[in-house]
Amino acid sequence: MAKIALAQTKNGAARRNPENRETDTQAEIEKLAYQFFVDRGYQHGHHDEDWLRAEAIIRNRKRL
Repeated sequence: MAKIALAQTKNGAARRNPENRETDTQAEIEKLAYQFFVDRGYQHGHHDEDWLRAEAIIRNRKRL
């Protein structure tokens, strides 16, 4: 599991480091792409398709 780094603001409130958000997003994409692979019965040869599909889904969720 990825560690979440928090930075302190002047008023003491914690905020997430933007670099870690990208790492979190990458991990979410990896997990979803792997799930597509599992759902297909571990059939190889579709990794690019799985990755692009997962990336589109995760990035669309982040925009909402």
